[in-house]
Amino acid sequence: MITLRQLRYLASLARHRHFGRAAADCAVTQPALSMQIRELEVKLDAELVERRPGEVVLTDTGLDVAQRAEQILAAARDLIDFARHREVLDGTLKLGIIPTLAPYVLPRMLPRLQAKYPRLRMEVRETQTRVLLEELVRGELDCVMLALPTEDADLETLRLFQDSFLLAVPAADERPLRGRVAVADVDQRRLILLEEGHCLRDQALALCSTTRGEGRPVSARRHLQQ
Repeated sequence: MITLRQLRYLASLARHRHFGRAAADCAVTQPALSMQIRELEVKLDAELVERRPGEVVLTDTGLDVAQRAEQILAAARDLIDFARHREVLDGTLKLGIIPTLAPYVLPRMLPRLQAKYPRLRMEVRETQTRVLLEELVRGELDCVMLALPTEDADLETLRLFQDSFLLAVPAADERPLRGRVAVADVDQRRLILLEEGHCLRDQALALCSTTRGEGRPVSARRHLQQ
């Protein structure tokens, strides 16, 4: 019978692609990790890892098994959490959040959670959407706050609120102080954007490039406002 330990070792090796780093991640010696993965290969009767000088390459079967291992490990952690915290929200909750939300949401949310659930310990991870989703799927995070929609159909999502796009312009801008701005009136060459990888950058560019027919602008779900 395969063990959760063997699956954890394989999942770590798939992430790090290095026996030494995977062993350090699992807090075991490199020979111990290698032996457990070999035993897993024997029990599955399949080659999972190609051992080459200076590098580790997972076979196609190894990649599939590693992905399934992540799902099994996440389910096992969920089972433990359910058994330990059936009646009250306590223990550790690992929350991931994108940088464009964190400074506005967390100062209001965290004190209320602490007051209502004093036994709950929050661990917050602030980074980009892609990294958050990867860590959520691997079970390293319990939940995340990010901009919808997500491309992963296996995730359960809940819409919390809808935020508007605001257009910041120089004080000497000739447009009215209030009112809507058509997408066609936004000069994309003068946009100040976040660096690549941030969803707000992608959303702004997608909105400003949305067209219908012969290049005519269309109304967006979230209008640019001044």
